[in-house]
Amino acid sequence: MGPKVNHAAMGLTREGSYTDRVIAQVTSWSSVSAGRAECGMGVGLSVNTRQIVHLHSQGGAHVRLTRPVILRMEDALLHSGRVEMEPSEDWVSVRLDSDSDVALLLSLVSVAIKATAAEPPGVARRAAPQCPAAAHGRTWGGSLGRASRRADR
Repeated sequence: MGPKVNHAAMGLTREGSYTDRVIAQVTSWSSVSAGRAECGMGVGLSVNTRQIVHLHSQGGAHVRLTRPVILRMEDALLHSGRVEMEPSEDWVSVRLDSDSDVALLLSLVSVAIKATAAEPPGVARRAAPQCPAAAHGRTWGGSLGRASRRADR
């Protein structure tokens, strides 16, 4: 027998990568489509014409929740220990290392869809802020360091 391979550590499951599972699930929802991420790194998931998720090759995902939603959900996001937030950004990051990370990301995508639909028309026409990969030239921060609450106030 050959050496044991830790598929979970590689982001792989019997059904494919965690990223593939997210893409398959979310694109089955009405009004969601997949294409190239606007940041140029990975797959972007869009509602109508607005990208709300970027899935990157190293198992990281960025979700555009909008600043008001992030502030409303801040305590839960911080206490999850699985979400990275950066001050004054509309995006949060989730590392896809387990089935529970996939479930968390799917929940956040649902919130992102609702947040995007709720934006006033003037906001929806304005260009959305870039995901952290584009803003900082990286596909994943890695350490899951969370921003302090004081950092954005």
